[in-house]
Amino acid sequence: MRKLFCLLIILSCHFLTAQQVAVTIDDFPFRIMGLPEDEESMLTKQLYDHLDEFNIEATGFLNAGRINSENEGGLKDFLERGHDFGNHTYRHSNADQVGAQRFIRDIDLGWTKGKDFINTNYFRYPYLRRGSSLERRDSIYAHLKKKNFSIAHVSIDNNEWIYNRDYVKARINGQKEAMDSIARVYLEHMKEVSLAYEKKGVELTGRSVKHILLIHANPINAEYLGELLQWYKDQGWKFITLGEALEDPIYSLEDDFVSPHGWSQIDRLKKIAKDQVSGQDGK
Repeated sequence: MRKLFCLLIILSCHFLTAQQVAVTIDDFPFRIMGLPEDEESMLTKQLYDHLDEFNIEATGFLNAGRINSENEGGLKDFLERGHDFGNHTYRHSNADQVGAQRFIRDIDLGWTKGKDFINTNYFRYPYLRRGSSLERRDSIYAHLKKKNFSIAHVSIDNNEWIYNRDYVKARINGQKEAMDSIARVYLEHMKEVSLAYEKKGVELTGRSVKHILLIHANPINAEYLGELLQWYKDQGWKFITLGEALEDPIYSLEDDFVSPHGWSQIDRLKKIAKDQVSGQDGK
């Protein structure tokens, strides 16, 4: 119980009232997902225009193994618009599937091959999966620390990728009504999870945390991100950078939590707190 008390004291040391969110976008270069290749540049521009409309400084996460002469221009445009890139591994690896050493090589290769575009020290785990054993997790942690990489945590996790998968399938098949329906459900899902994680954060810390939203560089966001961002604005949320969000103490806590699944930082901390109350070890 003492551990839980100390945890909550640390988490509540910054008293914030305004809701704040950093926009982070995984899986660059833009994933066309089977749509005609000539639509890629149009959709990429649409995604960037949404960010510009709301004066957002986003951080994208790059899988350098997918960079080619056709998509380099879109990556340069992202940087020229004032956004940043972090490392998302070379191949979008899963640490549990490939093992710690191969995963570490993939991190380094991502940096080496993406050096012309990666302009931060931020690293995000693919699938948010850090390894299902302490040994694997901590060996990767040690390497990130040695390389001076900062983990780009997430507080607002979601199933956006599922809606995008179905949206693209409907678009390929020319099913306009299905596309519209999927998009509406997607937007409602994103609103619901945003409010849910805000509530969880307040329950955990007694305040509104600096949130980090995870989305992907994909067609459904190219079309509808603007509507989601407008909703955040209408709700009174302030857009901040990833660097500003990571100043929140919830992202710097050390723990022994491991899992084969990807977890948002809020879900991880709530699980740790729950296990401390019940006397479990959280593994």
